[in-house]
Formats: sequence, structure tokens, C-alpha cells
Amino acid sequence: MKKILILLLVCGLATAGMKVGGRIGYYSGGDPRTGQSASSAVFGGQLTFPLLGLVDLEISGSYASSESDITMEQYLLSYINDEYGQNYQGDTTGLYQYLEDEWGWSPDSISTQLLHDYTATFHDIDLGATMKIKIPIGVLPLKPYIGAGGGVHLLFSDADILMQVVNEETGGNLSIDAYDHVHPGIHGVIGVVFEPPMIPFSIFGEYKYTKPIASDQDVDGISMFYAGVNLGF
Repeated sequence: MKKILILLLVCGLATAGMKVGGRIGYYSGGDPRTGQSASSAVFGGQLTFPLLGLVDLEISGSYASSESDITMEQYLLSYINDEYGQNYQGDTTGLYQYLEDEWGWSPDSISTQLLHDYTATFHDIDLGATMKIKIPIGVLPLKPYIGAGGGVHLLFSDADILMQVVNEETGGNLSIDAYDHVHPGIHGVIGVVFEPPMIPFSIFGEYKYTKPIASDQDVDGISMFYAGVNLGF
């Protein structure tokens, strides 16, 4: 029975033909290093393999990037809490004392440096596989669909100038590493696709929600809304 199913799957892929396309939309998530919103435009592409009629296997990738203004104090509060488990939120005196005692920061420059604005950058590369099931509506070329799958989000966040200042103020004794982690996750999608008859071209609109399964729980759910096109062969 298993061999028969595999044979049917291979035959379905061979006869249906692969589709390739692109997408663009809106990304809604948060920067895990700064705790600020990382909402921005998102774009990417996909390879779609039709499986026996109304089921598609999609391999996709997308990229989102954003910038946000943040003070040195806000950045260090988040960093020290994440990396060292010390929470100085609302305790400016405690933060200053920690920087002086633990990092060797000159007390004369703490108060002026911590209130400066810097730019933090955020990047998210999303790679995943999704199984989609279409729901036919009579003879209409418009088909709603639902799906689910898994993948990874490659997250990168830093503030180059801010990190350089910290290195200088601590006499080179401390370097703040950029946030650079791979977060596996599971996702669900819901959308609608328009597939004109006898034309190897389709248009779709989709909502995708990803729940990262990171053990440190520093990444919240990620939402993406986008529209895209597919071309068949």
C-alpha cells in the first residue's frame, strides 16, 4: 500500500508540473534584541509542486528588514536582562552602578551616553515548507485554501555604532554580540487563489502565522500578509 501511494505521488508531480513565483506583502513581528516593533515590507518567492489535484506542496522563502531608533539605555536594559538575568527596568541608579562596577564604565560619561539615540537594524529570513489544500467552489476558478507546515526564521539584530561605543567605554573589555539566532517554527496559512482555465498563471492572497518553538521564548508569533503570482510549466 505504501509503495502504491508513493508511486501515485510521483506520478502526480510528474504530470502536474512545477510552478514558480514571487510574493510581496506586510511583515508583523518584533525585534527580540530591542523589544520594539519590526513591522515592515516583506518579499520573497516560492516553488509549488501540485500533488494530485487540490493539494500543493510549497517551498518558500521571504525576507523582511526594518530599522528603529533606540537609546543606549533602552538597548542595554534589554541586553543585560537577556544575557545576564539582571532586570534594571525603572531602576536607573541600579543600571548606572552595574555599568560602573561590572563593565568598568566611566561614571562621568554614563549619564550622557545612555540617553543618545542610535539606530537598531533587524532582519528576518524565513524558509519553510507548506502543504496547502484547496477548497473548490463549483466551476469557479477562485479557490480558497488552508494549509500548515514548518520552517525556520533566521533572525539578526544589532546596532553597530552603539555596540562600538560600548566597546570603547569599557576599554575593550566587553563586546556586545549582535543577536543572531535560528528559530524553528510551525505555521498555518489561509488564503484564496485565482487560477484561470487553460492558462499556466495564478494569483493568490494569503495570511501566514508562524509560532516559533524557541526554547528561550524570546520570539513572539510572526504574522505575514501578502499577495503573489505563480507561473506553471
